[in-house]
Amino acid sequence: MLDEENDSLPGPACHVIMSYLILNEKREAKIMRQQKRRVTDKATICAMLDEMDTINLGMYDEPFPYVVPLNFGYEWNDELIFYFHCAHEGHKLDLLNRNPRVCVTASRFISYAGASVKGHLHDYRSVIARGVAQRLEQDTDEFIHAHEKLLEHNLRDPSQVHTTAMRFIELWRVVCKNEDVTAKAEIPPKCAEDVAFAPAVGDNMPLDESHILDMQKEKQN
Repeated sequence: MLDEENDSLPGPACHVIMSYLILNEKREAKIMRQQKRRVTDKATICAMLDEMDTINLGMYDEPFPYVVPLNFGYEWNDELIFYFHCAHEGHKLDLLNRNPRVCVTASRFISYAGASVKGHLHDYRSVIARGVAQRLEQDTDEFIHAHEKLLEHNLRDPSQVHTTAMRFIELWRVVCKNEDVTAKAEIPPKCAEDVAFAPAVGDNMPLDESHILDMQKEKQN
């Protein structure tokens, strides 16, 4: 699917075809080592994303990966889809056009260093998703929908969907299969309502160091 002469995709049509092929390829699932930290409930993961304002988009580059922070929108029906915007040119677009396979991460952190909470000195919320980036064509329903989701997540005025400036940006989506989405927390919330961090007020519970001890046992075995 690549242009052998310049190692880039020859056109939008081939980019769409390549994205489809990648989305449907078979990949071996990765197993999270700290399973007791894992969050699997879809509504809870969405509640975690609702509290996050930035994703980090990791792309293939040489000799090092290239990662950029972006504001975003998202939705999760059959698949988790992230939306982001950018200019019409730049290194990020060169990489996405060359290889649309990406990794998206989002996270939040709170320190309980002053006084432990539930046996922990900190807590975090983390979401990692592997997916395929796809450029959306302007003046299409998909483009408008993506912009609405982007504005919605960032608490912006939805009327900005149809401003003149929109013609000078690109909108992309990252489509992530459910099996390529993982989420994690130091103190895993049991449901969406528990996603908010506990106040940084000590509760006198002893420190929970079981995960460290468990790792040492695994190494010995």
